[in-house]
Amino acid sequence: MICCKECLELLHDYLEGTLKLETSASLEEHFEDCPPCIAFVNTYKSTSHLCKTTLSSTEIPEIVKERLKEFVEKNKSG
Repeated sequence: MICCKECLELLHDYLEGTLKLETSASLEEHFEDCPPCIAFVNTYKSTSHLCKTTLSSTEIPEIVKERLKEFVEKNKSG
């Protein structure tokens, strides 16, 4: 049976659906008996979704792009 520490190590792959079927089944079995891990998984899912949504919908203002480009050009080494 998988312990909490292993659960955390496998969580990303589990949520991406890239784990072997047996490993996913073991994780799900662990989740049935571990409310703290279920709470963590739910928080992780919500946070990931929020970050993806926010980052994909936020545009950088043109002035910031220009100043960033100027800064990079000015500070190029070489």
